[in-house]
Order: sequence, then C-alpha cells, then structure tokens
Amino acid sequence: MPPETAKRLLSRTESYIRTLLRNPYWWGGLILLTAFLGISYVLVNDLLMPKLTRQGAHLQVPNVVNRPYEQARNDLEALGLHVERIVQQYNPAFARDVVVDQNPLPSALVKPERHIYLTINSGELRHVVVSDVVGLSLREAVNRLRAQGLHIEETLPDSIPAPNRNTVTGQEPAAGDTLTEGASVSLWYSTGLGIGYSTIPDITGLGINQAQDSLLTMQLRSIVISAPDSLSDPNAPDSIVLRQSPAPGTRVRAGFEVRLHTWQAEQPEPDRPFPFRFEENEPGVGL
Repeated sequence: MPPETAKRLLSRTESYIRTLLRNPYWWGGLILLTAFLGISYVLVNDLLMPKLTRQGAHLQVPNVVNRPYEQARNDLEALGLHVERIVQQYNPAFARDVVVDQNPLPSALVKPERHIYLTINSGELRHVVVSDVVGLSLREAVNRLRAQGLHIEETLPDSIPAPNRNTVTGQEPAAGDTLTEGASVSLWYSTGLGIGYSTIPDITGLGINQAQDSLLTMQLRSIVISAPDSLSDPNAPDSIVLRQSPAPGTRVRAGFEVRLHTWQAEQPEPDRPFPFRFEENEPGVGL
C-alpha cells in the first residue's frame, strides 16, 4: 500500500473513533450490554447451575455391607439414592441375600440421586462330587479338594500305620459323594510303618470286606488284586479272597500291605493259578 493511501486510511479511522467516543448512545448501549452480561452470569452461576448440578449438596454413603438386601435398599432410598442390584455366585461363607460389597464405598460423599451398586449373595449353590484323594500326598490332596471349592475341616494322623509317610489313607465324606460348595472334608494321613510287628492271619475264603476288617484289627493294610481275565470290580462286596501274599503266619511290621487276590462268588473259580508267587525274600517283609 502506498504511504499516502495508508496515511489517509489512518486519518479516517482516528476521526471515526473520536466521533464514536463522543456519541452518548454508544456509551449507553455499552453500559447496558455490560450490565446484561453481568446479571446473566450471576443468575446462571449462582441460581441455575447449583440446581442443575446440586453443587454443594453431598450425602455420606452409609455402610450397608452384611445387611439384608431389602433393608439396605430401603436405607439408601430414604436418603434419595438409587440402588442397583448385582447378583454374584452364592458363597456359603455369607448368609443368603445379604450385601457383600457396595460401590461407592461406605463414607464416600456423593450427590443426591447417585446410583449405589450393591453385590448380593443370592446365586445358586453349586454342587461338587468329592474327588478320590486316597493315596495322594497330603499337600496335593488338600489343593485338589480346595480347588473344588471344599473346605478342609481337619487333617489327622491315621491310627493304623501305613507305608508312604504323609500320603492320604482315608477321607470323609467318601470319594464320589455329592456335596455343596464350601462343605467340609476331613483327611487322614500315614505316619509311616509302625515300630511293632504283626502276624498275618489266614483270610482266604473270606469276603473282601471281612478280610480287610480282619487285617485292620491286626494293624495291617491290604491291596486288592482281581483274578486274571476278570473284568469285575475286585472290591465288589461279593468278592472273596482266593489267595493272599505274604502267606499266613508271616511276621511283618505294622502297616504292611497284604495283597488280596479276589474272585467274585457268582463267577467260576479260575482253572489256572494266579501268576503271582510270593518269595520269602520279598522286600519289606518282616523288616
């Protein structure tokens, strides 16, 4: 832009500003606009926004954990709060239909009509089939049962000695029983072979249950072995002992395991001998 043109434009601008500043209507309009904006700000900030946002209005959330759901809901709604129900899987450690968790936490400051989320112990009770842990190490047995959601009531040393120290020798309830999650299970474990000796009785011809009971009274344990080619359960109640090993009269340490060869009563006795033959120098016998 040429210098002369710029000079004329600047002169016109200065003249317009001087005229505007001397105009009383311009000043009146400016004062009115400023007053309107100021009043509008006060109305919105001090009157309208507090009502919309409830600024300054806070409630302290009460602690409703462990209360029945209906009571907790009524208490919260009486304070002007909204309740949302969340159902979790049933936990037998808590009473049914009680609050086990809440969000926001107790004592938190919230605005009226805030949503409070309550977790309720109202799910279905799960059932589990007890695992067979006899023969497992005590640690593995405890971990396996706890993984099923069962509670280990107690672990006790077995009064009857058994080989393999710290292995499970008994459980109650028995394997295969159906329990509710959180139910208790007791375990018995081996402390090793006893220091005393027992003489193995003659139990051939006895039913399997009677034979095992007879051995237990002598502080002896048993391993049941089915006959060759047998597809039946060697522990069936009608199984009978055809052979035993070691032989009757052998002295062994308390807790020694006697092998019981069985055959079911309704089946014909095998026409060939069992492949097992007890050797006098079998490890563990009489030690």
